[in-house]
Amino acid sequence: MKIEELKTRIWRGRDSGSVAPGITTGFAALDDYLPGRGWPIGAITEIFVDRYGLGELTLLIPALVSLTRPDATQEQKWVVWVSPPLIPYAPALRQHGVSIEHLLMIQPSRIRDCLWAVEQVLRSGTSSAVIAWLTSASNAALRRLQLAAEEQGCWAVLFRSIDAIGERSPAALRLRLKREAGAVFVQIFKCRGSRPGSVDITGDFPAVDPATS
Repeated sequence: MKIEELKTRIWRGRDSGSVAPGITTGFAALDDYLPGRGWPIGAITEIFVDRYGLGELTLLIPALVSLTRPDATQEQKWVVWVSPPLIPYAPALRQHGVSIEHLLMIQPSRIRDCLWAVEQVLRSGTSSAVIAWLTSASNAALRRLQLAAEEQGCWAVLFRSIDAIGERSPAALRLRLKREAGAVFVQIFKCRGSRPGSVDITGDFPAVDPATS
């Protein structure tokens, strides 16, 4: 690898001006906080959950609408779901503007095959986003996923247990959806190009999770 190419792969903490535009989250306060004004493309986003069904998928709905919207000027790519614990409710997704014709579901028969499936999908170059639910992942495995996402310019979203929050990770963005006293916050633990913090998205957050109901 040439020196010039290596330089493009090095993140300089204060060099936020070089951050590429992201995929809008659909939540104004969160877009304002993130360096690329949206979910980072070509990188891993980790979302930590205490348990599934707390509305974590709602965070992704606006981006899914954007990514599955037909575009005559570009080749339409898949949005792939790997090992979801619950079957997404297709009518609700369609009602909220997600084109389910561009969603692809992969359910590996063995848990250990999940990481392999995610890596293969990322490397294929046929997807604009990969959303996966992981039971475990080593730092080395996550680095392979990060490299694959970077090479293909794909958005990789990994849902992980809150127990994994202390583990090392190359992810560009690590966060947790948190509800407290009627408010909804995105608690950010790591954000490439910015600092950890908390973003209040209560005003834009729907009361019902459109992905599962």
